[in-house]
Amino acid sequence: MTKVTNLVQEGAVHGDIYLKEEIFQLEMEKIFETTWVYVAHESEIANPGDYKTTFIGRQPVIVTREADTEKVNVFFNRCRHRAATVCQQEKGNANYFRCALHGWTYSNNGDLTGMPFQDGYGEDFDRCTMGLKKVARIGIHNGFIFASLSKAGKSLDEHLGHAKKYLDYVVGTGPEGIALNAGVHKYHFDGNWKQQVENTIDPYHLSVTHRSFFNILANKTGKKINFARMHKSEKIRDLGNGHSLYELDADIGIGELPFNLIIFPNLGILGSQVRVTFPVSVDKTNVQLYPIMLKGASKEENAARLRKHEGFYGPAGFGTVDDLEVAFDRVVEGLKAKSGDEDGEWLEISRGLSREVVDEDGIITATSSDEISSRAFYKEWKQLMS
Repeated sequence: MTKVTNLVQEGAVHGDIYLKEEIFQLEMEKIFETTWVYVAHESEIANPGDYKTTFIGRQPVIVTREADTEKVNVFFNRCRHRAATVCQQEKGNANYFRCALHGWTYSNNGDLTGMPFQDGYGEDFDRCTMGLKKVARIGIHNGFIFASLSKAGKSLDEHLGHAKKYLDYVVGTGPEGIALNAGVHKYHFDGNWKQQVENTIDPYHLSVTHRSFFNILANKTGKKINFARMHKSEKIRDLGNGHSLYELDADIGIGELPFNLIIFPNLGILGSQVRVTFPVSVDKTNVQLYPIMLKGASKEENAARLRKHEGFYGPAGFGTVDDLEVAFDRVVEGLKAKSGDEDGEWLEISRGLSREVVDEDGIITATSSDEISSRAFYKEWKQLMS
């Protein structure tokens, strides 16, 4: 295999990064097992005893709020006896988790509290050392919960960097904050996880891939979006550490937030949603969308947010189905084409490279049709993979 670091150049990425099993396995090790990964929002485990199951890369974990102390924990969803998962539900409220294989039982703070026929383990068996294993580190920023499987590395504050103020903006949109309590919209596609993250900030495709939606919107409102003018006035910013931001110039009918945000490697915030990307295999990805509800807002306002979200991103909406077909399925099919010419194996991400501007904070900026976001993502990807 070509050296991984040679697969990303300044304005191009090689098609192998989406197709090769060995690269996917390396991503799980070098990215998802080392950096900070988003796992939940505090509103999802608001009450003592609440829990949520999720994944860090492909590793199953449980995010809990202890019943007694209300402390937030992230445990590996793995029994200490024979490794069966101890929690099967996506969310709920429980004082304990019980393994269905041999009955080992753990409190929601992770302690091993019971096991059938304990006398068989002898007097030297120390139950206090056999609780559920915690991930190496947990960090919370304004309600957003992140976990790291590595004891070493940047703090969460350092990792988020310039992206923190945009997370704070999202929380500040609600009179009393936000809540992800309106359910979750799920889908999957037979492609690589990076395709979904890249798509989170790609204004260049809006007027082409989603033309039918914007034509309907223009007929309904009597206002046609001038994408050429929009791209000149809007900006995309490389926030560092793989994060990027797309600043919208106007409401284009797909959500309430004035920006799209990528938090490397798996979190997107856009429209009126929190989007989480889950790598399953090199050619399979799961995605979950959580509509952002405003705490303290009226039912009517939150309902209107949901309707707008559903209109573009929902199962019967326009945007997601467009992306699944064109941005994911057709790209996967096209990647199979081998020209025999090495130049034909590269994908261009160089748009706008010549007109980037760097401000005093080191933030790289260009217009919204430029591919700064992809370059920002792969800059961090390359650094971690090497």
